[in-house]
Formats: sequence, structure tokens, C-alpha cells
Amino acid sequence: MESRSRSQKGNKGRKTIKSKQPKKQPNGKKPLYKRWWFWLIVIILLIAIGGGLGGNGTKKQAQEQNTSNSSSQSSSSVQKQDSSSSSSTNNNKAKITRADFDAVKVGDLMEQGNGGLSMDEAKAKFGKPSSESSSTTQNINTNVLTWTNIDGKFGSSMILSFTDGKAFNKTLSGFKLGRKQKITLDQFNSIQNGTSYNDAIKQFGEPDGLSESLIGGNKSVTASYLTGVQGDLGANFQLTFENDALASKSQYSMK
Repeated sequence: MESRSRSQKGNKGRKTIKSKQPKKQPNGKKPLYKRWWFWLIVIILLIAIGGGLGGNGTKKQAQEQNTSNSSSQSSSSVQKQDSSSSSSTNNNKAKITRADFDAVKVGDLMEQGNGGLSMDEAKAKFGKPSSESSSTTQNINTNVLTWTNIDGKFGSSMILSFTDGKAFNKTLSGFKLGRKQKITLDQFNSIQNGTSYNDAIKQFGEPDGLSESLIGGNKSVTASYLTGVQGDLGANFQLTFENDALASKSQYSMK
């Protein structure tokens, strides 16, 4: 009897621990980083950046070679100067503006980019790209073209990704903007998931960098803010939208 009563007391003192079930994502949606097409875009953009850097080096080598050839051939130098000046004039006419970038239409990668700007149209409108590369990822062939002749923005570039000759992704980087007021950490924290892209632009202004893609009917837009951000040196933040609604945000060294 004594041992039984002790056992009962011991059982009363024990707490039943219930196993916690993992929380499900609202509406059954997967996080952005768990979607395969998100990583496809990341891979394509990494290839584009590498191609852009390589293209710039090749361009410098070509310029140095042209300079040495022109100095050794005095008779043809005048003709080369004439052609280079006309080429320079054409490049000035082809300077890419923010409005030009915004007007580029992207199609769905899963539908061979249908509805997107064609590669031939892009070259005709923006001129010869500074670099061009191609790759195959998950049996999808893509071409990545980079232009650096951005209007008045040194170090900026526009990258267009094509499949079957039609654009499905566009990226503008380094397009630094002047802002009248600094964007604070409190303002960054105040914006909530579900906010529309247009409402975010009204609050923060146009981003310095923008990437837009359409894959499997999902429109993904990443806006990067590098200038006019209050905080330590290099402070910046990013907003990622899915189908025009804020899905995630991140910041670095903001105050």
C-alpha cells in the first residue's frame, strides 16, 4: 500500500509533455527560398554577373589593341577616328534610361518566355551588349546579355535573361538615386508583408536596383535600396515581392 501511494504521488508530480507539431505556412505557401525557380534565378544571375565582369575585361583589351593599331597605321587612323566617333555618337543615342528598363516586358520562363521582349529587339533598341553568355540549367537554355551604357550612372548595368530568344528576367543594378530624406530602421520595420509594390515605392521611392522575373505564373520582384539609407557605412535593405505583395525583407546595418 505504501509503495502504491508513493507511485501515485510520483505520477501526480509528473507533467505530460505534448509533442509540438510544426507550424504550417499560412495558406499552405512555401517560403520563397524553398521554391526551385528562386534558386534557378540565383544561378542565372550569378552567371550573368560573372559574364559581365569578364566582358568588361575583354572590352578593355580590345580598346588597348585598337589604340596600338591606330598609332602604328597613320594612314588609316583618320578613318578609324571617323568610325569611332560615329560609333560613339550611336552609343550616346543608345544610352539606357530608367524608363527604358521599366518598359522591358518579361515573359514566363515555363512558356518559353512568350510575351517577353525578344533578343533581337533588345539589341536593336539598346545596341550591342557589353557581354553575352549562355547556359543550361534543368534542361532550360538561357542567354544572358549585359549592357553598361546606362544614362549618367557610372558602374551601373542592365542584365536581361532570355530563353528561346525572349526575355523572362530583367535586372538593373547600381542605379544610384539621390534621396531628400534618409530611410530609417523604424520606417523599414513598419512595412508589413502583403504591402503592394506601388505602396512600398510611395513610402521609400524608387529602388537603386531592381530584378523582375516571371516563372510558372509567379511574378517575383526584388527591390534593392543602397542610397539614402540611415545607418553605418554600407547600410542597405531589400524588399522581395511575389505577385505584387511583399513576401520578405532584409536589411544590413540600418539605424
